[in-house]
Amino acid sequence: MVVFDLDGTLVAGDSFGAFLRHLITRNLLRCAMAVVTVPVWLPAWLLPPTRLAAERYLVWLAAAGMDEDAFAAAAGDFATRHAGPATGRAPAAALERVREHREAGDWVVVATGCASPLAQEVCTVIGLDGVDVVASTLIRRRWGLPQAMPARGEAKLRALGAAGVALPVDHAYSDSFSDLPLLRAARTAHLVDPSPRDQARLQRALGKDIEVLRWAAFRGREARDRTRGSNQ
Repeated sequence: MVVFDLDGTLVAGDSFGAFLRHLITRNLLRCAMAVVTVPVWLPAWLLPPTRLAAERYLVWLAAAGMDEDAFAAAAGDFATRHAGPATGRAPAAALERVREHREAGDWVVVATGCASPLAQEVCTVIGLDGVDVVASTLIRRRWGLPQAMPARGEAKLRALGAAGVALPVDHAYSDSFSDLPLLRAARTAHLVDPSPRDQARLQRALGKDIEVLRWAAFRGREARDRTRGSNQ
């Protein structure tokens, strides 16, 4: 049983946050409303107790008026922009590690705080369409505030349990201290390009001998190779 985080682990960046920014900034009225309401939603987003309320507001602002088909189509289009081969966001080293586990007969799950349907679309774009995806649940209404059940922290473990994943898992891969519960619930934990702060905190919690993978170096090398190839 192998669990990979998505954002920061298999794909660079915050996929759902980037998707919301894309929807907001391409519409002048949505963009204006986001700017006007910054004094309210930004402090709320920065504080853990009120972050979910701020996120629900931003989802509403980004997609109010869109039906489910339009929202799913926008997610599919954005996934290609965000994580397609030309972006270099999904390093070959990361995808190769997933392939190694699958070829060994392991059950591989991507567990992410990114919401459906974007999480599934991103996984398809990077070539993981056969991998099970456990994502945050987002229940939208065309005009009303959405309901959200984030798969983050301890809630990610509950989401995995609901998907039939028994703990402990054999391997867990993540870049973030927010995934400490998942990493603790793994027989073998792997850190992927953690920030210096998160690496120090995770090593204090999990031990100095935890494996630290530097896939970002491969990502940078791939980007340079593509640039060099396009100039030849």
